[in-house]
Amino acid sequence: MKINRLKVYWKQIIGILLASLLIVFIIGYGLNLGKDVRPQREFEGGKLYKAGNIGVLQLSGSYKEMGRQYGGLLKDEIQEFYTIVVDEHYIKDKGLKYEEIKGFSEAVYTRYPEKFKALMSGINETSGLPLEKIVILDQVLGIQFIIAQQGECSAVATWGEYTGGKPLVLGRNLDLAVDFKEFSRFLNVVVYNPVDDIPTVVVCYPGEITSFTGMNANGVFFEINEGAKSGGNIINEDRLMLPVELVRFLTDYSDFNEFDAAMNTTRSNYAFIVQVADKDAAYSYEASVLDIKRRSGQEPGLLVATNDFVNPAWGLTPPLYAEDKSVQRRDNLLGLANTYKGKITPDTMMQIMDTPFEEGGATWTTRTVYQVVVEPANNKLWMKTRGIQDWVEIDLNKYFIRQGDHT
Repeated sequence: MKINRLKVYWKQIIGILLASLLIVFIIGYGLNLGKDVRPQREFEGGKLYKAGNIGVLQLSGSYKEMGRQYGGLLKDEIQEFYTIVVDEHYIKDKGLKYEEIKGFSEAVYTRYPEKFKALMSGINETSGLPLEKIVILDQVLGIQFIIAQQGECSAVATWGEYTGGKPLVLGRNLDLAVDFKEFSRFLNVVVYNPVDDIPTVVVCYPGEITSFTGMNANGVFFEINEGAKSGGNIINEDRLMLPVELVRFLTDYSDFNEFDAAMNTTRSNYAFIVQVADKDAAYSYEASVLDIKRRSGQEPGLLVATNDFVNPAWGLTPPLYAEDKSVQRRDNLLGLANTYKGKITPDTMMQIMDTPFEEGGATWTTRTVYQVVVEPANNKLWMKTRGIQDWVEIDLNKYFIRQGDHT
């Protein structure tokens, strides 16, 4: 009897110990197994977390202070990325001249808002790279478009009847040249928490401060697609670059109405198609260097955009035979959205964005660099770098610091 009682006691003790260890594990690492809970590095108040293999930078303070944090946290990555992409890829492999790259980048930089110049100055001070090279890094995608002169991005937003009344969900693919996809391993999610502006998150490479994908803490989201086949391959060099303006809009404007007014007041430097969403709806802004036209979704609760203008006010014929299959990719996404109508969740949207073009989707297995799904109402973001990191959730509420919360 004593032996049996001892066995029972030992089982109870072991059970309690295991339960205690589990509780400690959950508290210490979080339900997502610690992928974005404990900082990997800290520098002058800035923190670097990891969501899987994707870096998540939490920066706060003045723009100069955030720049210093950025440069200090990613010093090694910034230097390595510059060497691999600029020195080896653009100059050695693609035959671009350094002075050509520098001239293009500096011409853009001179028109930057002062707060973004302060960010870049801070990165320069702590990254070990001279300012002229930081300026080049912020134009890494602009230089890529000059070489390739083509993007093949896709976006689909669903709300209302398409989500069964649940929050709006938007998915986007950023597609570049095949030989640029290998640099996806460098991508980060950077969260700016400026003292006097709206907290804003962007997806970018080391050293970039602006982006083609971003959202602020009030749930206003944008993503950019190239639109040259409809708007013309023309660069207006006396204007601010639209991606720079869009990131500024996020830091300055608190809701969709303000963002919309800013878009309607803006003249683009290039032909872009910009999708903007909040918790209630999504819209597409088709911008040439001459005009900008906003359109709603193809159906109530559904907006799909690829790389050609759809608004009938342009009077354009759809480019059915375009090499990038813009029309066909859009039709595929419309079909998938209608297949899942009434039950689209973030998980469903990930399935839609994961569907290759060859199987009725819009994703290129060799060109899709990264994919993002957002739920603006809850400040949730999911990101995937194809072939490197599968979908990982990033709860931005953990990284946004509201005004008044700065210490």
